[in-house]
Amino acid sequence: MHLTKSTEQAMCIMLMLYLQDRRIYLNSKEISERLEISPTYLKKIMRKLVVSKLVRANTGVGGGYKYTQNRKVTLYDIYESINGSVDLFVLKTDYISKIFNGAKNIESRYNEYLKLTNNINIDFKKSLSSVTIEDIASEVLRESSTIRLDWNNWKTEFSKLYNK
Repeated sequence: MHLTKSTEQAMCIMLMLYLQDRRIYLNSKEISERLEISPTYLKKIMRKLVVSKLVRANTGVGGGYKYTQNRKVTLYDIYESINGSVDLFVLKTDYISKIFNGAKNIESRYNEYLKLTNNINIDFKKSLSSVTIEDIASEVLRESSTIRLDWNNWKTEFSKLYNK
C-alpha cells in the first residue's frame, strides 16, 4: 500500500499552510511552483481541502489559502479529504468461503475472517489519525516549527531566517 500522489501533495500543502503566517493568504501560484504541481491539478486538491474545511479560501487580490485556525489536522483528515472514506482492506468476493465450501459453520467462520480483516482498516485509520501536521512540523523543524513565514515572499523570508 502506498499513498496516492495527490494525498502526499495535500499533506505537503497542509504543512506549507501550517507554517504560513496566519494573517496572510498563501496564493496558489506559490504552492504550484514550490511543489511543481500544475495549477489545474492544484485547484482540484485545494477544492477537496476546502470542502473538508481543512483550509480556508479567499478569492481576489491578496486571496489564496489559509490553514483552518484552531484545528488539529491529522494525516487521516487529509487522506479522507482527498480519497473519501476509503477502507484499505475491502473484501468484495467470497473466495475464503469457497475454500471451505461444505464445512460446518462456514458462515460464522467467514464472519470471523471479515472481523479480522476489518481490524486492518481500523488500525490504518487510528495510525493516520494519531499524527497531526503540527507533529510533523515539530519533528522535522524542531525549534523552528513555531516560525510563521510568508511563502508568497519566501526568498525574503528565508534570507531573514538564515542570514541572522
